[in-house]
Amino acid sequence: MFAPPTTRFLPTLVASIMSCLLVSCVSLEFDRMTGTTFPSQQMVNGQPVTLGTIYNDAGIKLTVEEDDTAIQPLNIAEDDCISDAELATVENGHRHLSLFPTAACPFQFCNTYHLYGVVVNHYGEVLDACLPEFVLGKMWQGHTRSAFAIFYRMNTIQTNGAEYLRTTAHEIGHAFNLHHSDGDGTSIMTQSDDLVGEPVYRFSDQSRDHLENHPAQCKFPGAIGGAPFTWVINDHAAWAHPMEELTITNCE
Repeated sequence: MFAPPTTRFLPTLVASIMSCLLVSCVSLEFDRMTGTTFPSQQMVNGQPVTLGTIYNDAGIKLTVEEDDTAIQPLNIAEDDCISDAELATVENGHRHLSLFPTAACPFQFCNTYHLYGVVVNHYGEVLDACLPEFVLGKMWQGHTRSAFAIFYRMNTIQTNGAEYLRTTAHEIGHAFNLHHSDGDGTSIMTQSDDLVGEPVYRFSDQSRDHLENHPAQCKFPGAIGGAPFTWVINDHAAWAHPMEELTITNCE
């Protein structure tokens, strides 16, 4: 499905395996279309905040590899909404790191998981419906939870660096099988419409419990034998909002 890692990624791959002997790691290959930027570091209380620091604080070693920066926007319909199928075409044409671990390295110490992200210069869809000026980003590979997209045409993404970084961390959270009900009103998985205070760059206690303690197949994107999005252990299912619990299934 995806091309094998190219030689330019081999040093990173080897280093990731060596550094992840005792810690669960995820390597994010991050691409973007021309006319866009990647989310930038933010300063909070005098401390730098990045995708790496957000996830490291929750017990996940996240390495971000900013890769292809010159993907051309698609020539799509006048509504300029990119579909899931078109996102998959972008991924298939530009992703270099295949899902990992693989059968070539099935051992416990090979616990580096690969995630793909792309910033697209388009609007997004929800359930095949074009919703301009509504969707900031989404994790669209629900069966493997292995890819997400950020929609740069959104004014908020272009003009609000703090919200851009938080949105990206939020979509990565979905790739880790976290849900909106895992938020606590201000934390990363809380949707903007549900905020009850100032948004923060941290995960709730529930989210941290999931990231730190739940089985690999329930949380890591692209895990061998991994659970699709919304399949979680019983304890996690008990956290769900009534609107979500109908879709959450035990993955043990």
